[in-house]
Amino acid sequence: MSCFKVALKGFGPFIMMLALLVAPLGLTGCGKAVDYVKNIFGYGSKSEALEGDQSGALAAKAQERMDADDYAEAATLYQQIKDQYPYSRYAILAELKLGDAYYLNGKYIEAYGAYRSFEELHPTNDAVPYAIYQQGMCHYMRMNGIDRDQTPTLLTIQTLAHLVESYPESQYANLAKARIAEAQNNLAGHEFYIGEFYYKRKDYQAAMNRFRGLIEAYPDSGYHQRAFNYISQYRDLVAKGEIKEGNQRGSEYNSPFTISDVTEPRL
Repeated sequence: MSCFKVALKGFGPFIMMLALLVAPLGLTGCGKAVDYVKNIFGYGSKSEALEGDQSGALAAKAQERMDADDYAEAATLYQQIKDQYPYSRYAILAELKLGDAYYLNGKYIEAYGAYRSFEELHPTNDAVPYAIYQQGMCHYMRMNGIDRDQTPTLLTIQTLAHLVESYPESQYANLAKARIAEAQNNLAGHEFYIGEFYYKRKDYQAAMNRFRGLIEAYPDSGYHQRAFNYISQYRDLVAKGEIKEGNQRGSEYNSPFTISDVTEPRL
């Protein structure tokens, strides 16, 4: 039996007939025969075809689970495709959809890892802008209130700015710009919160540093005018002589805690 027939063995009478038809084309050697079959069917052997069918069935089932909002099961199935069929035609799709399944299930750290892995493994893939945008959204969804740690906010801006710079024509660039603006407003709110805290403690210089920094860094934020109002109040206090310019705290400021409040620890 020729190499070409061996490559097609098990595909049925129609394929065997095709083998006889193309044999006169001069395809000598098993490697060329396999390549020819891949060009037509996408597989070089029956085992590859079966693997494609199995991974395709898993991909279809995973999509059904996604449509049913069963994101945990969908993630399990996409991971199974990645692990068991890494060279199937569905493997790359599974890598990206794994991130989606994690994201929709609220597992933003795991989703970020999946999207990041996709970007690193397939840097020229057309879906990379989407993967980067989703990385930014993983940080965005973990942003805290203005009175909390702003690390996720900073990471949101950093990641999405990378997308805008690298893929300015992408449909995700404009979406990224909107999210960046929201994140920057969150940072402005954080600065305002700290400035207001200092002002109420009568630590005026520290407060002014925060308010002025806010106005300079985030001129279009929703906290811009409120920062100006505090600066105006501070200037009125200085003009009335109630405090001195540059004074760290008002003369009447007293800490509610003193050394006498320290007690021995209880064992």
